[in-house]
Amino acid sequence: MKRTINDFEPILPPGWESCLEAAISAAIHAPNHRRTEPWRFYLLGEESKGRVCALNAELVASNRGEEAGRDKFRRWMAVPGWLVVTCVRGRDFDDGGIGGGWDMGDPMGMAREDYAACCCAVQNLWLSLHSRGIGTKWTTGAVNFDDRFADAVGFRMKEEFTVGTIWFGTPVHTPSPPAKRMGLENVLTKVN
Repeated sequence: MKRTINDFEPILPPGWESCLEAAISAAIHAPNHRRTEPWRFYLLGEESKGRVCALNAELVASNRGEEAGRDKFRRWMAVPGWLVVTCVRGRDFDDGGIGGGWDMGDPMGMAREDYAACCCAVQNLWLSLHSRGIGTKWTTGAVNFDDRFADAVGFRMKEEFTVGTIWFGTPVHTPSPPAKRMGLENVLTKVN
């Protein structure tokens, strides 16, 4: 069972590149309405990771002070693997008169479908990496949605939006599964 990992060994494990490629191959087999394939993946190197960490440290410092910003910068820079997942914004498509368009508020819109597809892709990615002993954490902090994040990573905000940042690497330890608050009897309704 997949667990969120918060602490990673400082060096990525041998063969991590092929594991990541296999995980992305699993990710892109996620279901997606009308086969739009809206997901994009950005593997960050040290420079781009540094830009994201510096931007996050700036945001943290503005809310909690310079020392908190420096601490956050050090902690984030210690994470060995960084993959940013984005969703391509609206596309030209023939919707067959169904309606929709690029509006998350529209329940029939492609925006919701594409975002859901990207979330399914992230789950596939997670499970694939986990099956190979690589731990992950899906982060969606404020930095991911700051206007400067796209520039730091290298995508165009007018064309894509952030689904999240996936940290990955060898777990220092794997936590026990969290206790579930609800059981099957709380989430399953049988309808005749």
